[in-house]
Amino acid sequence: MKDHLVISKGTELLRVPVAHLVYIEADGNYSHIITRDGRKALVSFQLGHLQDIIEEQLGEIAESIIRIGKGFIINSAFIYQIDVAKQKLVLSDCNGFYTELSPSKEVLRQLKFWLESELNSTEE
Repeated sequence: MKDHLVISKGTELLRVPVAHLVYIEADGNYSHIITRDGRKALVSFQLGHLQDIIEEQLGEIAESIIRIGKGFIINSAFIYQIDVAKQKLVLSDCNGFYTELSPSKEVLRQLKFWLESELNSTEE
C-alpha cells in the first residue's frame, strides 16, 4: 500500500503524502496540486492523466481520491460541506486548512449522493 503520490516529468519530481493531498485543480494543460499545509504545486499534466497516475500508483487508496467534473480531483477525506443550492464544496482538515470550490450543481448532487451511499454501505 503506497502512501505517497509521485509525479515525475523531465527534471522534476513531486512526492506528495496522500494524507496531505487535498485536491487537484485543472488549469488548461496543467494542474495545481494543493496540500493541507496550503502548498500549491504546478505540474504539466492534465487531470485525466493525473487520474490515471493516481489509480496506477495508489491501488485501493485511489478510491478515496475522486474526480468531480472537468475541473477537480479531490480527496474525499477532506469533504466538510456540500451545499448544492449555493454551489459550494468546502474542503477542510478542521485544523486550519479550509477552502471553497464551486463545481457545478449537478456534480455536487452526484458527490452528495455518492457520499451518502458510502455512509449507508458502511452502516450495514
